[in-house]
Amino acid sequence: MTTISAKSDVMTLINVFTVEPANQRRLVELLTEATEVSVRRAPGFVSASLHRSTDGTKAFTPAGEPN
Repeated sequence: MTTISAKSDVMTLINVFTVEPANQRRLVELLTEATEVSVRRAPGFVSASLHRSTDGTKAFTPAGEPN
């Protein structure tokens, strides 16, 4: 797992998605599939993880790549 740090040579992108709670599970499925199919194969890709809010309204993906 990549550590987020101001001293790192890795740039961290944090994408936040807002959804209706009924759609959060599907969003997580789609983001997971997109990461597995294409994002992980992008040049310079370091890591990605997926997080979801407990209220069901948000999902976010911190993803790292070299500066």
